[in-house]
Amino acid sequence: MAARAAGWRAKEIHIKDKREATLEDILKATPLADNGNMYNYIIENGRIRNDWVLYVNGISISGPSCLKTNIKDNTQIHLMDNPQEKHHK
Repeated sequence: MAARAAGWRAKEIHIKDKREATLEDILKATPLADNGNMYNYIIENGRIRNDWVLYVNGISISGPSCLKTNIKDNTQIHLMDNPQEKHHK
């Protein structure tokens, strides 16, 4: 689902002149195929939608404070469908 919306399965994201950014910054800088961004696609009311699971370096993160997580250079972020939830369109 996310790969279809994004138009890619894996992508390297660069934040100009930064080696560290918040997860929120990274999601806003991650483009989708329809010219939107990943933040607007998976975040609702400041939280990750229930139909997605987000991992940072293999650790599942959630809750309102997760968007302020500092992401350093070479950090791996994985977005997966939550098989227990129905997806929004």
